[in-house]
Amino acid sequence: MEAQISVWFYLLLVCLPALIIFVICYMIIKQFFRNREQIELLAIQKQSDGKTLALRLQAYERLVLLFERMHVPAMIARLKTKSMSSGDLQSSLMVTIEREFEHNVTQQIYVSDKLWEVLFVAKQELLNQVHQVMIDIAFAEDVDVYSNALIEHFNQKGMDPSQKAVLAIKHEAKLHM
Repeated sequence: MEAQISVWFYLLLVCLPALIIFVICYMIIKQFFRNREQIELLAIQKQSDGKTLALRLQAYERLVLLFERMHVPAMIARLKTKSMSSGDLQSSLMVTIEREFEHNVTQQIYVSDKLWEVLFVAKQELLNQVHQVMIDIAFAEDVDVYSNALIEHFNQKGMDPSQKAVLAIKHEAKLHM
């Protein structure tokens, strides 16, 4: 019986340190692989962030271009013809603003909700101001009177929503760079 206890004792003496070493090695290896996995995930995330940043910057560029194209004095130069009435010019301006905005509506997935709201409000304000200038000139038929009133209105400091929108876009873009 004593021989049996000594065999178990020696077996325990050999197996216990081996078991402890095995558990320690297992934990070290497990931690090593966990760290390696985290490093790989961070590398993938960093790589995708670079791609996302590039897409965001392209969206900011497109939105700046959108509001530069929606700058009313520039649109007047593109759209106005001698055969137009002031109502025709107003309709052309409003349709062009709507179409330009609709064409770029997908860019909202790359910008913050707050910025998109600012841009939407700027578009609405452009439409409202184009209409308000028509009311201010008492619906004059002469396209030159209307176009000059629009140019004068939008050249006043702080009156052009498209320029405010461009500033908001630039501000958010700087936050991501």
